[in-house]
Parts: sequence; C-alpha cells; structure tokens
Amino acid sequence: MNRLHRLPALPRCTPMALAAALCAASFACLPTAWSAEPTEPLAGNTPERSTVAARARALSAVAAAQAASAASAAAAASASATSKAIKATKADTTVKPTQAPATTASPAPATKAAAQVSAPAGDAPLTRDSDRGTGASRLSFSLPSTPSAPHDGKQPLFFEADHLEGESGSRTRATGAVRLRQGELTVRADEMTHTQADNAASAMGHVVITRNGNVFSGPELNLKLDTLTGEFIRPQYWFARTQAGGQAELIEFLGENRLRAFRTSYSSCTPENTADGSPGEPDWSLKTSRVDMDFDANEGRAENAVIWFQGVPILAAPVLTFPLNDQRKSGWLPPSIDYDNKSGLEFGVPYYWNIAPQRDLTLTPTVSTRRGPGLGAEFRYMGAHDLGSLEVYGIPDDSVAGKSRGLVDFKHLGSLESSDSFALTSYDIRWRRVSDDDYWRDFPRNLPSITPRLYDSHANVERQLNAQNWGLGNTQTTLYGGVQTWQVLRDLDTTADATSSAIEAPYRRSQLGLRSRSDVDSALSWTTQAQIDRFTHQDASKITGNRVNLTGQVERAIDLGGVTLTPRLALNSTQYDLDQALANGSRTASRTLPTFSLNAGMTLERPATLFGRDLTQTLEPRIQYVRTPYSDQSLLPLFDSAPRDFNQYAIYSENAYTGVDRVSDANQITMGVSSRLLDNKTGAEAMRFGVVQKLLLSDQRINPSGTGPITQRLSDLLLLGSTSVIPSWNLDSVVQLNGQTHEAERATMGVRYSPGPFRTVSTTYRYTRGATNQIDLGWQWPLFGRKTTVSQLKAQASSPDQIALNQQGATSGQQCGGTWYGVGRLNYSLRDGRMANTLLGVEYDAGCWIARVVGERVTTGSTQASTRIMFQLELVGLSRIGSNPLSTLKDNIPGYSLLREQSSVLSAPGATRTTTDD
Repeated sequence: MNRLHRLPALPRCTPMALAAALCAASFACLPTAWSAEPTEPLAGNTPERSTVAARARALSAVAAAQAASAASAAAAASASATSKAIKATKADTTVKPTQAPATTASPAPATKAAAQVSAPAGDAPLTRDSDRGTGASRLSFSLPSTPSAPHDGKQPLFFEADHLEGESGSRTRATGAVRLRQGELTVRADEMTHTQADNAASAMGHVVITRNGNVFSGPELNLKLDTLTGEFIRPQYWFARTQAGGQAELIEFLGENRLRAFRTSYSSCTPENTADGSPGEPDWSLKTSRVDMDFDANEGRAENAVIWFQGVPILAAPVLTFPLNDQRKSGWLPPSIDYDNKSGLEFGVPYYWNIAPQRDLTLTPTVSTRRGPGLGAEFRYMGAHDLGSLEVYGIPDDSVAGKSRGLVDFKHLGSLESSDSFALTSYDIRWRRVSDDDYWRDFPRNLPSITPRLYDSHANVERQLNAQNWGLGNTQTTLYGGVQTWQVLRDLDTTADATSSAIEAPYRRSQLGLRSRSDVDSALSWTTQAQIDRFTHQDASKITGNRVNLTGQVERAIDLGGVTLTPRLALNSTQYDLDQALANGSRTASRTLPTFSLNAGMTLERPATLFGRDLTQTLEPRIQYVRTPYSDQSLLPLFDSAPRDFNQYAIYSENAYTGVDRVSDANQITMGVSSRLLDNKTGAEAMRFGVVQKLLLSDQRINPSGTGPITQRLSDLLLLGSTSVIPSWNLDSVVQLNGQTHEAERATMGVRYSPGPFRTVSTTYRYTRGATNQIDLGWQWPLFGRKTTVSQLKAQASSPDQIALNQQGATSGQQCGGTWYGVGRLNYSLRDGRMANTLLGVEYDAGCWIARVVGERVTTGSTQASTRIMFQLELVGLSRIGSNPLSTLKDNIPGYSLLREQSSVLSAPGATRTTTDD
C-alpha cells in the first residue's frame, strides 16, 4: 500500500487574524443550531443546502403542527362547519399524523383531561376531549417525523406549551414556557405564533436556541417561511467549541442562503454585570459594523472589523472577506513580533495564498530594526502520491553583516505505484543550504536542522519488488539508491577553542544497493545486503574512492521450554578501489570476516502489589556470546564508521562500530538482567531496573576508543533504572561505572514531580568524565491567583445538560479571573562555573486571554550568546498574536502543559516552524 495515501490533507486555515472569527461574531454559526442533517439524504435536501433553509423548515414544521392541532380541536368543539376559536388550558395531547379519517377519543378521567387523537388528512379539524375537561396538566404533543420531513427524517418533533389557541386556517398561537425539541435541537420562548396568510412564524420573549452545546438567545425572531426572509433582534450567542460568543444588534435573513448582520461582537470573556444590571465590557472583543454572508458563494464580507483589548484597539481592517466553512481562503494572518540581541526588534505580517485545494503559499514580509527588510516564503503541495514543501528566507542587504543572507529548505516525499503491480517505488528528497558560516549564530530561531552547523541534503529512491507480500509468505527484496551531501558551518569566533569547536565534514556519498530477507515465519531466517558506494570529500587530503560491501546472516530461534536460544552466523566482506594510494602503496584493499553469536534469554513473571496498584513483576536475564576473528584494518579508510555509544542496546551489538569500514574482533560474553513492573490495567511500565556488563575472554585488538588493544577483561558496568510507580513522581537514571576503579564515567539522573495540571518541577544531572558536568532545573508552577483544577477545566466544555439558561443570556459563565504561572529552565555548568542556557518566563491566565513573556539565552560560543525575548497574547477562542514561545517551552521544560488546547477559530499554516531531520 502506498503510505502517502494515509497522510492527512494540508491543514485547513483561515485567512487572517480576524477573518475566520467573523462567521461566529456575525452569528453565521447560528444556522448550525437549527440544522440536523438526516442520516440518509432526502431528495432536494443535500448537505450543501443552506442551514438557514433548515432552520426555516424546522419552524415550518412547528407551525404546521400548531395549525393541525388547532384545526382538529375546532372540529371537536363544534359539529358545524363554522370555524370557532379554541382555547386549551393545562391539558395533555399526543398527536400522530395519519391518513385515516378523524376519530374522537374516549373521555379522560376528571382529574386529568387527556386524549390521543389521529389527525386527518387535509384541513379536517381536530377533536380534543381536553376542551371539556378540568385538568391542570401542561399541554404537550409529539409529532413523529414522516419520511418527507426536511429537518430530520429520523427524529420526532416534541412541542410543549402552557396554552394553545388559534383559528383554523388563519392563526395559531402558543404561550407560556413554549418549548420545541427535536433531537439535540431545543427552542424555548415565551410565545410562538404562526399566521397562515403569509406563512410567517415568530417567536417572542426570551427566545433561546440550543444544540450541541451552542446557545443562541434574543427577545424576538421573525421569519417568513415562503421567502425565508426575516430578522432576529438583538441575538446573543455562545459556541461550545471555542468557548466564546457575543451579540449582534440585528440579523436579517435575505433569502434561502443569504443573511446580513449589524454591529456584531465576539469574545470568550464573560465579565460581571455592573451595579445597575447592564452588561460590562469584556477584556477583549472582536467587533464589526456589518457582515454580509452568501452561503451559495461560500463567502462572507465584513466591514470595520476591530479587535479591542482592555479598551484599546490592537488590530483593525476596513474590509475583509472570508469563507463560511472550513475551506481555506487567501488573506492576512496574525502578525508576529520577535526581539533578540542579534537582529533587534523584528515585525512580520504573513499573507496566506490559497493557490489550489492541494497547494498554498505563505509570504511573510519582515522588517528588523538592525538588519533591515526581509522576506520569508513557504510553499506547500500535495498530490495523489507526492507531498512536499519549499521554504526560503532572505535579507537582500543585511545592515549588520553588509551582505545578503538567507536559507533554502526543500522537502519532497513521493511514490510510484500501479494497481496491477506488486512493486512500489518511493523517493525522498531533501535539500538544505544557508548563505554563510555565521548564519547559525545570527539567526538561531530560523534554522532548518537540530544540528545548527551541520546540514544534510540527500535524494533517495527505493523500490520494493513485492511490497504487498511483506511478511506474508514471500521474501522481501528491495533495490535502493541515493546521493548525500553536507554543508558544514565553521565557527568564526577567534576566541573559541579551535579543537573543541571544529566539526569534521562527513563524506559525500553516492550509493546503489540491494537487500533481501526471508519470510518472518520461517524457522530459519536470513538476510542479505549488497551495496556499492562512491565517497568524495571537499578536503583534497582525504582518501576518496569506491567501496563494495556484501553482508549476510542466518539465524534460528530455538524454544527450550521458557528459554529462547538463538544461534546466528554472519559474514561481512568489503572491497575498496581508491583514488589515492594507501600507506602500503596499493589502491585496492579487501576484508572478509565471519561472526558467530549465541543469544539466550528468558522471562519470568509474578504478581505484585505496590502503592495500591496491581502489577506484574518480570525477571529477564540475558546472556550473549560473540566470536569474530581479528583482521588488521589499520590501512583501510574510515568513510562512514564510528564507535558505538555505550548504552543498554549497543553493549549487545556484535560489532563495536557503526558502518562497515571497521569490524571489531570479539571473543566475549555479555551478561545482563532486568526487572520490570507492568500495570495490569493499562500495560504501562511502572518501573524498570537493569544491570549489564561485558566479559572479554581474550584481548580485543581493534580498539574503538584508543590505539592499543583492550586488555581489561571486564567492561564498564551499566546500571539503569526508572520508575513512575510513586504517584506524581518520575525517576530515571543511567550510570556507567568503570570496570576497574568503579568510578562513574558517565551518569544521567533525573527526577520530576508533577502533582497536577500545570504543575511540574524537574531536575537532571548529567556527567561525562572530562567533558560534561551540568545540572538542569525546569518548572511550570502557579505562583498566585486563581488555581484552576482539572475538573474546572472540564466543566468549561459546554454541553446541553451543563448550560444554565437564565436572564443573563448565553454569554454568562466563568468570570475572567487571573492566575500567574512561572516557567523556566536553568542549565548550569559545574565544570565552567557559569550558566550555559537559560529560559525564564511568566504566563498570566485571565480565563479568556493569556499573556506570555519568555526570555531565552542560548550559548553560541565560549564568549557569545544569543538572547531572545518572546511576547504572546492569546485571545482564547480567537487567535494568538506575537512571537510564539510555546514550542520553546515544550522542548525545554519536561512535562510542560498548554494552559489552553488550541480551539481558536483562527489558525495559520506554518505559523510555527517544525524542525525535522531525516
């Protein structure tokens, strides 16, 4: 299967910092409260039809129900054909539409008048015994929907009122706590009226509409059902997804798919009322003077849109256009503001261009107080089998450096696949370049790699000859090839230590290869690989040339009743054809070495209980023997081999090197044992302890860390442990002890305390003999103010059962409180006696808006550092404005949590740069 088929589509986005919210602010989302799409589409009622029409049809169904009730009741009250006014007070009625003739129900008991009546076809009157009763029950009836009901053909319609009156064929009026319900849609009002002549419906007095947690309220709603024209006077609204709402002076319905709103507002703040009972001004709001919406054209237009914060306008636009659904639309995005000691104050305003459904472009003009103007661009595309992006940034004339600066970062993934073939071809292209050696130091926040001075560029292609039979009975064979180059940036700091700051450039490589393996279900499994490489280097003094490598191995897992024994035999053969002569004068060399290994392991389990948790404890011993003969490889070049790191996985490796240029001799036994605690309910690992060490049975003559042979029989001892079994605590440690002196060669020990949401403190100690001696401290903790608990945060998610409908309106709720949080990370070097990296900041959560101020200092040399200040204002339910410190906080503070998950109606593609390395 083509993996690209499962990749998500390009993220949807809104045109700018105001545009997407205007649909909500201008009550554009109101129709969704009325719409209830049928499970099966009805003729003439496709999902593309306007929700305004769905609302009108819902009101039409209510009016028809009222008219049918009134007409049938009139016939029961009089045998003459003359229409009479009817009045119903405190009675219960159930109405079912059928095609049968009218019938009269039996009299109900005197204590409660009730009747069940079949409604006739056409305009025949309804007969109700409740007109003659004296019961005090509330009038109510239900209408099971017929197949032709446009609102929802699967759900019945329930209608309740204290009083019902009207004239047959003329007017129907329901009063007293009127309630209409169909599925999740509920409409409440003091009074509902329908007139037959103009087919107009109106709801008056405390009109409240709820659906899916969204709430809409206002004093009066009028709608002509034939033309779908009318108005909603002074509506208020609240949207559950964004936890925000607002109000409008007037909503005009101009037909089936058009509406116009005047003087709209939108905010997630719910301020306290003033002393005289009038609403207070929210901390922030988005206001417009007029909004026009055309659902057929999927376009809205807003005039005089302004974002107000604390009574001050901070963003404005005279005219805006925006889409009325989730489709992307071109337009301006929220501005970004950054400050650092390298570039000064930098201001950027991105423009988003929706070129096509699968292509878009974001252009970001910038201006820096120190470096001058610049331009960034990000182009993204996606096809049926391809996706990729191109990001460029440039400053045509850097005022500080006196030259042009910039970067290019291109990524592309794709595949070629045909439905009638079992083969799959995939390819991967990445090209990264920056303009100069000082770019990593001057633009630390705009780097295309996690290694700031080393950039990989490559183009790889791979063809799986039987992709659809992976592990299902056939061997897997793959052809592959590629090229790879590097850009290495020099450290031009004259005060830096040349030895410690130097980076040796890797070899440039071109390769072609084939690998194959057996069926995973085979008793005897094997793998083979053949690869041809061409190595070149920018340094003319380096040896370059061609290399051919052939490897293969065969193994078999043997189950001995709880103990698994796995013998393995491997062969590694390498041939060199070099451009320069070796030390012995030859330009060719070869090496072929076999390796035999034997692995044995077992797993024992027993139940355990700790801190009230039901656990399973395991004991997992493992022993491995490896034998590889010695071969002198001192003359061979080192194209891509390097010593392996010493960790719990590498210690069991058969070769002490990565790559194929070196194969270490071995006559050794590796022994280890680990024990784990697994939670019986979740399967999560609650604790792990382990110890592992290697025993040399003879000297190891090829030494990855030195020149002479390794004569020490016992390797370093590796101790590791981690646990989360103690509530709110996480502990993790790895210690490497010298096999002779028992002193620590390397150690990493960390502890994290997280008692609740937005509360975490962690410290980590890192030590490497002769190189590193550092301690880290990271935290996120409330300082003072209102402490928001998890239950309170969950309660903010509206649902129909949680909404309190009162006279304060739908926008009433939690007040905009204030909580201060401290965030930071300190990295102190005990070896150098100075602070290496520093991150300090505060977050202020006011309930409906969040302010963040974060300062970051990153060491870029022995005497140089980059200092950056980030400020962000998050208007909850709308957008985030300013520089974005969130990725920096999440990357540097273990356990950091966002004060709000992203539920804003605004989103910007590529607003936050995500650095990835292949």
